[in-house]
Amino acid sequence: MAQPQKGKVMRMEDWIEGPVLRVIDGDTFEMQVAVVGAGNDYPYKPVELIRLSQSAPPPGTEAGEEAKRRLEAHVGGKTVRCYVKSRDPEGYLLSDVTVRE
Repeated sequence: MAQPQKGKVMRMEDWIEGPVLRVIDGDTFEMQVAVVGAGNDYPYKPVELIRLSQSAPPPGTEAGEEAKRRLEAHVGGKTVRCYVKSRDPEGYLLSDVTVRE
């Protein structure tokens, strides 16, 4: 199993699933990792920070606050599946996200 290296972008094709714990801003949230894909190549922490593949307006702006409200309405408290594309140098998982019904 490959090990993450701090400060490097790691390309991935894994998926993880679990409940959203909190929305941080319009394109970032924290989730509990409850399920990992059987064929995943990388390890995951019990709680991960997820950054959406599509960026949002910056926090502290009116548009940024609206983006945060929309993300909270869409994923807040729900179970999501994150299709992980990479881990950025700060440790965030850049992901495409779907809400599980």
